[in-house]
Amino acid sequence: MNIFIKSIFFLMASLIFVSCTDEESFGDKVIISIIKENNTRKFDSIEKGFLDQIHLDNLDVHMNFYTSNGDDLSIIEIANKVRDDNSTIAIVMGENAALVSMNVIVPQSIIFAGCLDPHSLESIKKSKIQNNNITGVYGVLDITKYLDIISTKKVSSFAYLYSKHSRISPHVSDELMNYCSNSNINYYPLIIEEDDDINDVERMITSKNIDYLYLAREKYINDNIYNIDFICDKYAIPMINTDLESALNVGILFSLDFNYYYLGRQLALLLSKVIDNNGSTDGIDFVKVEDAYRLLLNTDAAKLCNINFTEEILEKRYIMISNGNILRK
Repeated sequence: MNIFIKSIFFLMASLIFVSCTDEESFGDKVIISIIKENNTRKFDSIEKGFLDQIHLDNLDVHMNFYTSNGDDLSIIEIANKVRDDNSTIAIVMGENAALVSMNVIVPQSIIFAGCLDPHSLESIKKSKIQNNNITGVYGVLDITKYLDIISTKKVSSFAYLYSKHSRISPHVSDELMNYCSNSNINYYPLIIEEDDDINDVERMITSKNIDYLYLAREKYINDNIYNIDFICDKYAIPMINTDLESALNVGILFSLDFNYYYLGRQLALLLSKVIDNNGSTDGIDFVKVEDAYRLLLNTDAAKLCNINFTEEILEKRYIMISNGNILRK
């Protein structure tokens, strides 16, 4: 019996020792929580760039990993967990995740990475003024910079297909409307309602005389990309987007996308600055990542739509699709 009691005592003591050792094993390490908006190539690329740079710099941190389903409810649920965990810095990968979680994660400093339209960025900057705990790396994907040089033929009409209740797309539409107004281009916002099906979308697209159809980066459009591609192919309407992944799978004429791996590396460099600043974002401004865009041109789609790319845009391209082959610089 004494031996049994001694064995139990020794086991309990061992467990207490291991527990204490685990708690102390972090030592002086900074504990960070990483929220990834979704498991997609985009966010995986940000995460890989981030982790590669951390390892390259030998940054001594302990990381808690969280991944949402991409919807607001899932992001808020994770943000509540992060608010109450043992981290001092929250890393948020994704534009929507940053916008949804920034007012939930209060104790931690927040560092985000995402491509943000100017209106979304202003919302985050206002929150920084209130809490003084947010900074991040960002790039703005401005498709209008390429419209003037996309083709030898002048652009006379431009349409934007997006969902009515999107958090970001209506702001993008406002920017496009201003641009088209100043450039004497007819602008058509094509707004998808919640109960619209693909037949409704087809009627919208074909109701206007469209030179180019710009697709918003949204779940509805991603889920129906092959149907939309079929419609545009049927009526020879060239498509533009800001999603290189989908552009490789369907007949997107022109795609402007961000180098998300590079964005992740810049995120890690910003984290290092925040750590050196005692974990505070005070005095550390937002970092705009320049010259990290990738341009895709699809000459096969151009031929179908009778479009000739300009030499200027051909020089800027990163990926070209020609005769079904993907050519990279």
